[in-house]
Amino acid sequence: MASARSMVVVTKPPLHRTPMAIANGCFIGALLTDVTYWRSAEMMWADFSAWLLFAGLVVGALAVLAAIVDLFTGRLSGASRPVWPYLLGSLVVLIISFFNALVHSRDAWTSVVPTGLSLSAAAVIVLLLGGLLGWRSGGAQVEVVE
Repeated sequence: MASARSMVVVTKPPLHRTPMAIANGCFIGALLTDVTYWRSAEMMWADFSAWLLFAGLVVGALAVLAAIVDLFTGRLSGASRPVWPYLLGSLVVLIISFFNALVHSRDAWTSVVPTGLSLSAAAVIVLLLGGLLGWRSGGAQVEVVE
């Protein structure tokens, strides 16, 4: 009698997860450095915010492109929920952060307070709403091969 062995194989992991996590960390860091600048008026914190926004925008744009590739190549076909809200939420965060980067390009106090701080908070709120509403890309597909 032949014995059957089963093994679990993870196929097609999403490409965009790591860059999106890095971009989200940059946007949250920008909010934290904006709050620190607002409380201390030390220009170094405004510079940190501008750098974090730039890094988040670059990596976030690459992550959204990777998410689109994931969507159209079938890497997300096993997701239990639709990924369009997740993708649209990520695009909204990128748009808010783009305008925030333009605001942060100004000099001195007006580069952060009040508009830059408000835009940073709005981007993080959209990120939190996305997490609370379950806008996720779905897990990697798992197949059992016998």
